[in-house]
Amino acid sequence: MSTYGIDLGTTYSCVARLDANGNPEVIRNNEDNSNTLASVVFFENENNVVVGQAAKENIETDGDRVVQFVKREIGKASNRTYTFDGKTYTPVEISALILARLKNIVESQGGTIDNVVITVPAYFGLEERSATKQAGELAGLNVLSLINEPTAAALSYCARQFQEDRTILVYDLGGGTFDVTVVKMSMTPNEAGGDVQKIAVLATGGDDQLGGKDWDDKLNNYILQACCDENGITASDIEAETRQDIRSKVEEAKRKLSQKEVTKVRIDVNGSRTEVVITRKDFERLTADKVAQTMNFVDSTLAKVPDAVIDTVLLVGGSTYMPMIKKAVEEKFPGKVQQHDPDQAVAKGAAIYASMLGLAIEGDAGDVEGSAGGDASEDKRAELAAKFSVEDQTPRSFGPGVIDTKGTKNKYILENFIKIGEKMPAVATKTYYPIEDNQERVRLRAFENMSTEDALIPSVDEEGNPQATDPANGVKLLGELIVNLPPNTPKTTKIEVTFKVDASGVHVEAVNTATGDKFETFLRTASDVDIEKSAVHQLRISSD
Repeated sequence: MSTYGIDLGTTYSCVARLDANGNPEVIRNNEDNSNTLASVVFFENENNVVVGQAAKENIETDGDRVVQFVKREIGKASNRTYTFDGKTYTPVEISALILARLKNIVESQGGTIDNVVITVPAYFGLEERSATKQAGELAGLNVLSLINEPTAAALSYCARQFQEDRTILVYDLGGGTFDVTVVKMSMTPNEAGGDVQKIAVLATGGDDQLGGKDWDDKLNNYILQACCDENGITASDIEAETRQDIRSKVEEAKRKLSQKEVTKVRIDVNGSRTEVVITRKDFERLTADKVAQTMNFVDSTLAKVPDAVIDTVLLVGGSTYMPMIKKAVEEKFPGKVQQHDPDQAVAKGAAIYASMLGLAIEGDAGDVEGSAGGDASEDKRAELAAKFSVEDQTPRSFGPGVIDTKGTKNKYILENFIKIGEKMPAVATKTYYPIEDNQERVRLRAFENMSTEDALIPSVDEEGNPQATDPANGVKLLGELIVNLPPNTPKTTKIEVTFKVDASGVHVEAVNTATGDKFETFLRTASDVDIEKSAVHQLRISSD
């Protein structure tokens, strides 16, 4: 069976596999003459949807029928949708179109995709991760797992030029997201007495709403204002088509400024030809705050591992081609910076991880060398699986909402079973009790948040009822598990609650220890229900 890794990017996406010799290779997009696919979708009409560079070329002329940067919307509470020709699309469905196009690229070259691993920003929460996996399944892909983008990049680097006991900082600035991750790479013995190259994530940080697009926006506004100044008009006087023309030329100008000190952009403004001269210094001045923002994340992430000594810094993501980025990082880590395959490292690392996971599939006999799938043989993948070990971290803290009958005087609190930054997969169990005798059921709510505290008291409404979200701590309601109790259940009955967190989601289990009855759910999508306003169906911490 053929396994692939997919880097589903904000601006560009990429698909990779292992060749017959076990080396990761990117599948070339021959139609666009590129190793990547523009993550852009153009709805030409109800019968034709275009994905890739051809879609991107319509931004100038049919911008209202083009969707881009959808990765910033996937799994978000805004629930944004897009409507074309009477049909409404969610971010998951738009992402599925991009993934389906990557699948088609492989198949058009005689390959088949049986299993995939899709990459996500390390900072993605459960909703974003679940939505990403759902998009893959909607595209007809069997998603083995997800892997954090910096972890995938580190795996790709490790496969190429591993050095023992290295602490690496991955600075990953993509088109729409930014991650910074500290990774420890070391040799550890395995059960067979050999050595395994272990990749362990020590700390991570970043922002899934910060990326190259923000640099583009700054440059776009600069060119727009220059056009206004040159023609003595205001931004509202510039026609929509002209605005789209400016936007379409921004990325090209940014690329040129990575190679040259000065570039020119020519725009027709209301019938008048306008030439805007942009220097690299101007661009760096305009975006200095964004560079500083990324470096602040670097500092805050390093603060989580104060004893770590960084040996190497990997620059990953297409936006790290900008000279200002390399300069800022080199100033902080002189002599330690490497620009490691920025556009392809994440997809290649995902391909390695996918092949490792593929061996665990029951009945997977592996492809033979030279097969249509082009994947590595089973022996090659077995060799790879024995060579590497990947240990990632939980992206959030997770736990149930319960009633504290002691310390906080009957307050509804969120207990963090599993805290942000723990080794993943993570498992934790705790015992709770019904609120009262003869309680017929328990409504067990599961939450994620950004706090490292043992417990949180969430925000409440005017009537004192806890809310499903609490922006101050990044609290989100993930879903619920209904636990039915038999008649005459005393309030001293122990209910054991277990949370299990891995890259794909959160598994919640509750066991009535008196009867052995087990209730469980796998939370892959967020619930849209509100917190139960009555305490009757909750659990409490104390048995008193």
